[in-house]
Amino acid sequence: MNLPQNEMETILNGIQDFILIISPDREILEVNDAFLKHMKYTRKDVVGRKCYEVFKEVTRKSSNCHAKCPLEKVVREKRHCQEELTRLGSDGEPRYTELSIFPIWERKGKISKFIEISRDVTKRKADEKQTQNYLVKMVEERTRQLKETHERLLHQDKMASLGKLSSSMVHEINNPVAGILNLVMLSKRILKEDDIQQDELDLFLRYLDLMETETRRVSRIVSNLLVFARQSKIEVIKFDVNELIEQTLILNANLLKINKIRIIQAFEHNLPLITGSQDQIQQVIMNLISNAAESMSGMSQKRLTLKTYSRQKEKFVVIQVSDTGIGIPNDTISKIFEPFFTTKKKGKGVGLGLSVVYGIIKEHNGNIFVTSTPGKGTRFSITFFQELDPKRKEKTLMSNQDPH
Repeated sequence: MNLPQNEMETILNGIQDFILIISPDREILEVNDAFLKHMKYTRKDVVGRKCYEVFKEVTRKSSNCHAKCPLEKVVREKRHCQEELTRLGSDGEPRYTELSIFPIWERKGKISKFIEISRDVTKRKADEKQTQNYLVKMVEERTRQLKETHERLLHQDKMASLGKLSSSMVHEINNPVAGILNLVMLSKRILKEDDIQQDELDLFLRYLDLMETETRRVSRIVSNLLVFARQSKIEVIKFDVNELIEQTLILNANLLKINKIRIIQAFEHNLPLITGSQDQIQQVIMNLISNAAESMSGMSQKRLTLKTYSRQKEKFVVIQVSDTGIGIPNDTISKIFEPFFTTKKKGKGVGLGLSVVYGIIKEHNGNIFVTSTPGKGTRFSITFFQELDPKRKEKTLMSNQDPH
């Protein structure tokens, strides 16, 4: 039943969604008041004009109608369609619109007109963007807080390691200091003599040489401690893992000597350089050496093996730290990298060491694996997946058999 024109207009104007009736050649035949009010047009500005002229599509600015014309899609697919378009209003500002196009068919199968029903979602888009920006800021703030917490944990863990080193180095520093003091007293006695013989002068010079050697030794010990203790910024560089392990062993030399631990070094020569934070990787090695020393405290055989090797084809470098300690029980080995998990007695640790190690390795795109046999020992294997340094292609591969 065909409705009179005034009734049709009343129905269209009573609908709050925007409605346009468009001819097959893109001419706007009718429009409702909601559309005119929203777009700030008069009926004269719209009726009888092409749809792309009304939406300023002729300029191709701030619009995607030309990229996906919904009318063409209806004709092509022979069914109604839904799209989201960006259109320009009379003020030249882009408006985001969700629309549905319904074709009206003639008896001969041709389209007589299109009915477009749309609604403006510009405010919703703005709200979504505002919410998105808020969430992005929240994520950034949370990331910053997590980074600060991570750095604080790293430093706390380093300070715990430093405390262990400092206690073990008391004698290492006291011995040369006591020796220097004795040499100073002997030198003063020689200088008090009226007639100093040549052999006494030679002895005096020898004392000075010994004092210089011992002073440099103390300075080296203190410098190593200070370097390790510093809270430095993360600096990503290329470095030699072998050299780093050797430096860490020097730093732990007295701790290992006091505990009567035998060191076995099985390093691949000309090991490819890896990229990362040298300071943090040293902290990892320090942790593993310290834990190994503690695990071997009550064992008759105390052997710490440090091994490195690489695979040029797979592009990775491996560090293995193995001990002959008490091992890790099977029911707890899956928990050792969890924060605050510890098998140590109360007062001996808070369980941050291996969780910090795990975090550092993951930050360096690496993996860490542990195998352990209770009563026989533990092995930690760290794999760094790196682009190996092409300048260091020549290397002497060692046997793949672990020294254990």
